[in-house]
Amino acid sequence: MNKLASPTPLYHRIYTVLRERIINGYYPADLPVPSEAELAQSFGVSRITIRKAMKILSDEGLVTRARGRGTFVTDHSQQHRLNRAVVSNINGLFNYLNTVGLSTTLRVISIDKSEAPPRIAVLMGIAPDAQIVRSVRVRDLDGRPYSLSIAYLLPEIGSAIQEDDLAQNNMIDLVQQAGARVDQVEQVLTATLADDYAAQHLQVPVGAALMRMIRVFVDARLGSFYLAEILYCADRYEYRVALRREPGQDFILDDIQSG
Repeated sequence: MNKLASPTPLYHRIYTVLRERIINGYYPADLPVPSEAELAQSFGVSRITIRKAMKILSDEGLVTRARGRGTFVTDHSQQHRLNRAVVSNINGLFNYLNTVGLSTTLRVISIDKSEAPPRIAVLMGIAPDAQIVRSVRVRDLDGRPYSLSIAYLLPEIGSAIQEDDLAQNNMIDLVQQAGARVDQVEQVLTATLADDYAAQHLQVPVGAALMRMIRVFVDARLGSFYLAEILYCADRYEYRVALRREPGQDFILDDIQSG
């Protein structure tokens, strides 16, 4: 393992690798994970470093140490996965957002009305000087920040939403209660790096790898009324899409004749 050019402690980098392996089913639940000595040799580090990484995993409830038997992945470790499959339709997205809401807790950072930033105005198709309602929230999973969510809303929808509402409800529920109808959703997933603001709220170093999800929600009457920009810690987030073949929509290749 490269020990240079990283502000993150070595034991924490090993912890994130082991955590990803556990969550992705790398270690069978009925067999012990490699011993401290085996892991130390594999990563090329000291047993003390491995011990620190394993302690974090144990504190999170991802592994259990059994005296005389070894360390085992816990049965409920897979519950830490919020990467449920999402089919490519609005109902599938709503189900996913509901799952995230039930699995995490919310902290409201701010809510205010201001002028739409230029890039947000372009994405929403509104005037650069248009007023929008902006809210910032952090979702926590297992006592640690999971995502930083920034919502931009048209005033006719956002003005009806109070801070108390934001602390207890999914935004998608709040906008529908405010009178919006979700007829279309456009989303883009990209990789990015944490700036000082994101680093502060996600408790990661500046420059840490993040995943950015931008979703634009469209109402046939209102147009683009809500844009969500969500930043996820890259080591805690995986997004899946299940694609289904629609009946009668088979793609048939042309019969190409060679001369």
